[in-house]
Amino acid sequence: MIRRPEVPLSAPVRAVLFDMDGVLVFSEDAWFSVFNETLTGFGHRPVSRAEFDAIYGNGAAADRDAYMPERSVAEIDAAYARLFETHLGEIRPNVEAVPVLEELRRRGIRTSVATNTTAPLARRVLALHGLLPLLDATASADEAGAGKPDPAVVRLAADRVDVPIAECLFVGDSRFDAAAGATAPVRFVGLGHGDGERIERLGELLGLAGIVGIVGIETAR
Repeated sequence: MIRRPEVPLSAPVRAVLFDMDGVLVFSEDAWFSVFNETLTGFGHRPVSRAEFDAIYGNGAAADRDAYMPERSVAEIDAAYARLFETHLGEIRPNVEAVPVLEELRRRGIRTSVATNTTAPLARRVLALHGLLPLLDATASADEAGAGKPDPAVVRLAADRVDVPIAECLFVGDSRFDAAAGATAPVRFVGLGHGDGERIERLGELLGLAGIVGIVGIETAR
């Protein structure tokens, strides 16, 4: 059972941490192609979409352990980065990402990304869709030393905006995000995911308790 941190929902939020894939951008189609091309390039069988969806977002180390144990994480990351160049056009931005990031900045709330995608690739994807200039920081698993569900990258994302983890909110869309949030520990909001605090659209984030309260606007929650 995932234990959630005892953070009052009305506590002011000073920083919002975002998972990237599935939250700010939708890249699952690109990753499905890249993952299978990496597998076949290393002499392994491709996986079905259902099998891929079950592991999507778990990071290169977990991919290595489960599918390519003879390879190093560095080799897998290098293959992902090389192959991703031919699939960048398959990535779709979340159309609500820009207005949400702009509004959070207007309210004085810091923003950072906590992603299992390597730092150079993550920054390239974010820049491609005009999101990088709207973020105060990014943090990637290769910089943190471990990917989600380990909480290291979530904690690094908070450190990079100089906000205590207890004053952050983390938005993710997978069980790996939820597990990392629980052990960080940080207030976690699932985007279309989970049975805890949850939103169905990214824009709903702006109405959550704590996000509104930080600028002195009354909230009904």
